[in-house]
Amino acid sequence: MGAENHSKARRLAATALHAAIDQNWQRASAAVERISAECTGEGLWDALVGWCDTFMAHAVGGDPKFGKVRLAGWNVATGAVGEEPPTPYGRWAQDLIGARAAGDLDAFQAEVQRLNDVDDGRERGRYVSALLTSIALTMRSLPRGYASMGRAPAGGGDGA
Repeated sequence: MGAENHSKARRLAATALHAAIDQNWQRASAAVERISAECTGEGLWDALVGWCDTFMAHAVGGDPKFGKVRLAGWNVATGAVGEEPPTPYGRWAQDLIGARAAGDLDAFQAEVQRLNDVDDGRERGRYVSALLTSIALTMRSLPRGYASMGRAPAGGGDGA
């Protein structure tokens, strides 16, 4: 069941991200709920890794590369880049992406554990929603490969 379950989680994660990019939040939420209900904890791990790697691939315009990264926060309420995320959810999303982008497995695991430690399902959903919103805003607002273009986007930084 392991490989099949991971495959299902990846498909649902892709559905959730594409729906978020299209601003179809009902469909995105339904896909995330299915990951939670139908997949193991490893499935959620796969989804989080996949979302972060998709963000990185968009930023560099190709295969994700691990290393020193500079992220600028999205204020998901206003869509403004370069602002400190105004909520703990937005800061978590930025920290999770930053840890994955840096290739820091310990930091990434710590951020996933922070999510797992949240008992309330609605509260956990706010964290995941902030992550999807940040990635969707980046992919809708900044061109593919923007981090390799030599200049930071308006607002300074690499989005997240």
